[in-house]
Amino acid sequence: MKVSTLLWVSWLARLELRGFFYKEGEVLSKLSNGILKDVKVLENIYPKIEKGRLIKVNAIIIHQTNSSTAKQTFNSYEKGGHGAHFLIDKEGVIYQTANLNKKTYHVGKVRSRCYESKSCSKKELKNVSDILFEKGSKYSKRVSNLHKHEKDKAYPSRYPTNDDSIGIEIVGAFNKSLKTYESITDKQNKSLKWLVGEIYGHYAITKVDVFRHPKVSYKQLTEGSTAQW
Repeated sequence: MKVSTLLWVSWLARLELRGFFYKEGEVLSKLSNGILKDVKVLENIYPKIEKGRLIKVNAIIIHQTNSSTAKQTFNSYEKGGHGAHFLIDKEGVIYQTANLNKKTYHVGKVRSRCYESKSCSKKELKNVSDILFEKGSKYSKRVSNLHKHEKDKAYPSRYPTNDDSIGIEIVGAFNKSLKTYESITDKQNKSLKWLVGEIYGHYAITKVDVFRHPKVSYKQLTEGSTAQW
C-alpha cells in the first residue's frame, strides 16, 4: 500500500473516532511548534518550500493549485520554490505541508490596498497612482516598484504578504479553454471552513483577514472564486 494511501486510511480512522463529539465553532486542534495537531490534519511537511521564520500571522490567503491531484502539487513541493502551509485535496483531506513558524512563497507581488479600496489619504493615493502609472516604465517594473512601496506599510494598511500570512492551497485545475478554475467541491469547502476556523482560534485574526489570492496579487480572477469559509 502506498504511503499516501496509508495516510488517507489513517486519517479516516482517526476522524471516525472523533464521531459526534465535535461541535461547530469549537476549536479542538492544538498548535505545537508550528504544527497543527488534530485528527483532521495529516502532517506532510516539505522543508524545501519553507523560507525562513514567519514571525507574525496577520492573514490567510486562499489559493487553487492549478493541478488535478494533490500528488502533482506534492511533486512540485519536493523540488522547492513556491508552496503553501496547507493543501486540501479533492476528497477534503487536509495536509499540512509547511510549518506555521516558517514563511512560504505563496502570495507574489501584492496589489495596493490603498488604490484598490480608495481607503487611504489623497496624498498616498497619488503616490500609489504615480508608481502604478509611471510613464515610460514597463508594467512589470511598475508592479515591482508598487510591491516594494506597499511592503513598507503595516497591515492592514496593505494586503498581506509572504511575511505575515498563512497559505491554503485547494486542489483544482485551470481550464485554459474556458479561462476559469474548476469549482471547489463541497468536501473541500467543508474542510476549508473547519481549517480557517481552527486558525482563527490560534491567531488574532478574523474573517476580514481571509483573502482570495487574486484579491491581493496579480492572479487569474477565478482562482478561489468558489471557496467558502
